[in-house]
Amino acid sequence: MQKLSRNFVLLVAPAAVALMAGCDPEFTLQVLHSSDNESAFQDPNTLEPKVLHYGALVNGLEHLGRREQVPTLHLTAGDHTLPGPFYQASAQVPALGANGIGDIELYNAMHLTANGMGNHEFDGGIDEFAEMLARADYPFLAVNLDFSEVSLSAGTPAIEIGQDGQSVVASAGKVVKSAWVEVHRRNQHGYVTKTKVGLIGRAPAEFFNVIKDPDTTLPGLDFVGGRDPDTNQPLESAVDQVLEQVDVLEAQGINKIVLLDHAQDFTSDPLSASALRGVDIIVAAGSTGFMARPQADGPFNWLRPGDTAQADYPTLRDDSEGFPVAVVNSDQIYRYIGNLMVTFDGDGHVADIDERSGPIATTADGVARLADELGKSSLEPTPAVRDIYDSLAATDLIQEQFEEVGSTTSVLQGDRAAVRSRETNLGRLAADSTLWIARREFPAAGVDLALKNGGGLRATIQGPTITRLTIGAALAFDNQLAVVDLTAAELIAVFENAVSRVPALDGRFPQVAGVELAYDASRPGVSDAVSLDTPSRVQRLVITRDNGTTDVLVDNYVAQGDLGRFFTVATNDFLLTGGDGYQALRAAFEARGALTPSIGEREVMVQYIQTALGGIVDLPEPLLAPRVVRLD
Repeated sequence: MQKLSRNFVLLVAPAAVALMAGCDPEFTLQVLHSSDNESAFQDPNTLEPKVLHYGALVNGLEHLGRREQVPTLHLTAGDHTLPGPFYQASAQVPALGANGIGDIELYNAMHLTANGMGNHEFDGGIDEFAEMLARADYPFLAVNLDFSEVSLSAGTPAIEIGQDGQSVVASAGKVVKSAWVEVHRRNQHGYVTKTKVGLIGRAPAEFFNVIKDPDTTLPGLDFVGGRDPDTNQPLESAVDQVLEQVDVLEAQGINKIVLLDHAQDFTSDPLSASALRGVDIIVAAGSTGFMARPQADGPFNWLRPGDTAQADYPTLRDDSEGFPVAVVNSDQIYRYIGNLMVTFDGDGHVADIDERSGPIATTADGVARLADELGKSSLEPTPAVRDIYDSLAATDLIQEQFEEVGSTTSVLQGDRAAVRSRETNLGRLAADSTLWIARREFPAAGVDLALKNGGGLRATIQGPTITRLTIGAALAFDNQLAVVDLTAAELIAVFENAVSRVPALDGRFPQVAGVELAYDASRPGVSDAVSLDTPSRVQRLVITRDNGTTDVLVDNYVAQGDLGRFFTVATNDFLLTGGDGYQALRAAFEARGALTPSIGEREVMVQYIQTALGGIVDLPEPLLAPRVVRLD
């Protein structure tokens, strides 16, 4: 056991009193957790069936809990789904019948207790979210999302809004702010006792900035208390909203509470432990990097080769009353499952962390090591998990993804931490293909440059073979091409927004073609602006025009030339409607319209590789002469 800080010493006396009174003051709980799994059931490069390994580990860890008479919860903290190939394949399986249902049924089969809502569950629009929610055997939690005015298409199942602070059984298939789960345990005298564990969720404060055209795709959905019309940020802090639900749970005698917090790397409304009370565990999500202990321990705390954690597992914090809070997360896209084994004292405060706590890699080796620890010859997912996965993999849509479209001389870097902090060769390939297709589709438009957002790149392509599956994973959203005219002042606002949150690993970071950009992140960041005549972080911005001439917009932090002159930009329809804070693009679209052919970015990249590059991508990683340069 890992003994905690000074706070634990202060809690020993009440526990001792409870023990002398003849009751068991301690309660141990196993929390299995993950987040941001994003429909990534299979590794597109190695074809490793990650979700099957994940399911096998769930089975093994549940067995461990039963063997040691420790109750087990299985929790996720948002971004269940992402509209890539496996998400869409659900519609081709008769027993599933709609996009994303495969994800939900897999979680049902793995006995998920609850999900704290992220943003990607809503990428398919409010109707698809409603269909998924209706199939869930567990609740979706968020204190800060208001569903009361949501509008659905005819025939779509209603979004049920449950009563806060009720059981997960009563709240299954509903949206609620909080819920509780009753677990059974056997105490030291052999008696079975029941304990309630509270659960609270929070969706990201960036929610409406990281979903395509939310006013259209999510009609009626809002933050509790509303949002700023210019920045889409919540008008009310989620801190008080979480504390309100703590009160709801504590009023029922519940003194062990888990917060499922989908915070993102950048948030304007951080839920730091020091601002909270009554919360004992925070399952964090949406961020880059993950937690683990420095040394592996058998199957526990077992990492994939080459992976390095960015923080200790768990990371211990003090709440506003000085009590310990265990903060945990796990790496994304089904690569790990987190396993927190925590003991509470008689007052419901975290007292000890079992040394077996930590992430377990969802590899065949990780599964085999846990099986050996449990004295089993093997571990398998439940038959239901395997059947659902096999049905998805057998669809025509997935089988078509194995078509080879080209090759690459280097790994095409799409890892989250890379594409949100610097230009990568995959980012350049995506931007170059966008500029190429825009000029081919609209030869008279004079398209000058292309802008892609790093958050739109979701996976690395290992190569050397490039398949539709690897492209589909890398460009999971399959956003549509959009071409729009911007003034120089609007374009300066675009690139100020693009680098406004560095060093935070924000999805708005630019991947570009036809652009040379140098910026200083030590200067103030300016996001969400519609037009700017005074640059802040942008030190130099040069555009290579469609005719081959160069046009300097910014030099040494000073705007150059007539700021009313126009540039034609190729981008995607997510940014066109103001996603990731690109309000200048949205304003230009609303003022002048845009050219929007019905071609998605996956097919754009396929055609570019096959036609423009002759089937061979030859881009080194890292790039030898990056177009985006950080100066500080």
